[in-house]
Amino acid sequence: MIEADISSADVACQISARSFLNSLMREWAGWTLAAADSRAGDSARPLLRVPLPRRGSVVEIAVTHVSSVGQHVFRLPFRERRVGQPSRIIAFAEFAAAVANEPTIVGPTAPQAAPTFLRRLFQSLATVEDILAHAPAPGIFLRRDPSFLEAERALRFGHSVHPTPRSRDEFTLTDSRRFAPEYGRGFPLRWWSAAPEAVVQGSARTESAADLCSGLATADPAFDPKIRAASEGRVLLPMHPWQAARLALDPEIDALFRTGRLRDHGHAGAPWYATTSLRSLYAPQARFMLKHSLSLRLTNSLRLIKDVECTRGLVVDAVLRGPVGTEIAARWPCFRVLGEPAYLALRGADGKLLPQTIVALRDNPFRGADERPAAVLAALCEVYPDGRGSGLADTILRIAAREGSAGAGPVEAVALRWFERFLAVTVGPILEIQCALGLLFGAHQQNLVLGLEDGWPVATFFRDCQGTGFVREFLPALREAAPGLDLEAGHLLTSAEAARIMAYYLVVNSVFAVTGAIGIAGLAPETALTGALSRFVAALAAKDLRDRTCLRLLLDAPALGSKGNFMICFRNINENTDVTDPLASYVDLPNPLVEPRGRRAVRS
Repeated sequence: MIEADISSADVACQISARSFLNSLMREWAGWTLAAADSRAGDSARPLLRVPLPRRGSVVEIAVTHVSSVGQHVFRLPFRERRVGQPSRIIAFAEFAAAVANEPTIVGPTAPQAAPTFLRRLFQSLATVEDILAHAPAPGIFLRRDPSFLEAERALRFGHSVHPTPRSRDEFTLTDSRRFAPEYGRGFPLRWWSAAPEAVVQGSARTESAADLCSGLATADPAFDPKIRAASEGRVLLPMHPWQAARLALDPEIDALFRTGRLRDHGHAGAPWYATTSLRSLYAPQARFMLKHSLSLRLTNSLRLIKDVECTRGLVVDAVLRGPVGTEIAARWPCFRVLGEPAYLALRGADGKLLPQTIVALRDNPFRGADERPAAVLAALCEVYPDGRGSGLADTILRIAAREGSAGAGPVEAVALRWFERFLAVTVGPILEIQCALGLLFGAHQQNLVLGLEDGWPVATFFRDCQGTGFVREFLPALREAAPGLDLEAGHLLTSAEAARIMAYYLVVNSVFAVTGAIGIAGLAPETALTGALSRFVAALAAKDLRDRTCLRLLLDAPALGSKGNFMICFRNINENTDVTDPLASYVDLPNPLVEPRGRRAVRS
């Protein structure tokens, strides 16, 4: 909870401590919950206790919401206790530094790993404080359904289960204010043109990638026609302005400029806006969104697109434009995958693709007169600085206020109906498509956009074809439905592997975030929501589906896998290049579908 007179710096600490502690608690078993010490003045709340043997102390913090799905909420301050001494209040920064240097928590590599980890943590903390000062809360959801762009801006604080949710290596605060979505500022693209032989491109559509990019410029009434004339016979490249400035210092790019194979036409056209992923850009009038390589690390990954990811996007787009896509549209009409049908990149002097120059195109259904309200799930679920509200909670309260005048029942009933509608519109199609057709969608919160109508979810858009996988057991059927395509270019996973990954991305990351947001706001008990989820999955398992491995895992496994964000971050692992087996970093989270209250949860 946030007191009315608390400073913005303390609010930033409160927000950052929540994500830090939630990630730590998933991966380290040494914490305990205890009854509050009445001397601390918070006797109604349990205390999280974190022993720090190296300091000879235990640190405590009040827990205002204890969650069976790992979405706990805390209240500052941290209090450090030593035997025989009075307790003392310590700052979040001191607590984080103590954890990062505690071998019993982070292991023996603490002295080597702690400096980089803490630098990112303090950078994230400073960014959160700057967001509070310069990116005011949107306040949309209590009034109306947001537009796609409004919702992308509404995610302000990042991953709710990560120790450095707003770390952006290489970005300054000035860069964030200009290019990050939460600040809401648009910016024109920087346009380069290249000799055709200096370009690598691919397209799964009838038009080439070069023609599709040229079409973005042609359709933009603000685009300077002189640039089109100057680039005649060349390939137009829509560049992210931050990346373009970085690439100008790259020797391989400089060589292309010096030989005339690459030209810089400057900034041009109507504004584009960053989405929640930062590297993906949106323009309301554009046929496609743009996904750029950015030479910076966000949370766990250096955000450079790999050429294999581009190929994967083309393959998935082609699969979905064939019989498989036709079947999905017929059986699950409320579900749509945003295709990534084309990409462009420069090639170096040796002829090889330069991954730092890649730009991929993504379908944009959120444009023009037909645009309908839509919200990325992560923005809906993000808990407000008060430690209680959220966009989802406001949406449910808005529906309840509207329907309450018609005698539709209490808020809890509306919250349960909203959750059940979400299961039907979002969770069901994704699970069934994997079980019936063998396509795995990495459906974490930032990859799911909900179409809304009067607050209710009515459609689901999945983005990130490059993260889509195929289940090996379905390959013969997929090859028959999509002859001639290199399905090996996609993530290939066994049914058991796909089940574990789906359980994390869709359920632990996304559904449990919805569960937590509703529970934290006090709109419905988490047990009622996990019970509804269990019944929903059981009903799916009773259907005639080819592969029920994922459904049985959700219903029967005592624990579900959760990505170990804390230690991935602490060990400075780049998920984009250093991880060959994503399951190796998973940690066990007690499965509330089997044991609704969880292993250690107490009633909040």
